Amino acid sequence: MSDPDRPADSPPAIDSSALANLKTIGGGDAAFVVELITMFREDSPPRLDGIATDLARGDGDGVAKNAHSLKGSGANFGAERFRTLAQSIEIAGRAGDLHDVAALLEELRVEFNRVNKALEEAVASGL
Repeated sequence: MSDPDRPADSPPAIDSSALANLKTIGGGDAAFVVELITMFREDSPPRLDGIATDLARGDGDGVAKNAHSLKGSGANFGAERFRTLAQSIEIAGRAGDLHDVAALLEELRVEFNRVNKALEEAVASGL
């Protein structure tokens, strides 16, 4: 299926093999994967907002901590572009170089929506 929200030359929003691996880790139980997806969908928006709040405060450490959490969450689903954007924000926060973070955060929010949509589709199709 074509993804009109997919930036040119970017990987798919999620990697289906990552979902399959999570299902295997969960003993073949799709409910385990659905629970992880639910946690991602609930925990990510406050983390995204936390980056914005920390950015406004000039708190690079806070930016880095929130981005680090998002990076790991995205990696669980093979959300490579999401992970890479979060990693870029994390690195900038750790370095205290926040001038590009606002633009990266907007890209990360768009990518979160794309990942979220792909995860919804995966759940609807039974994973």
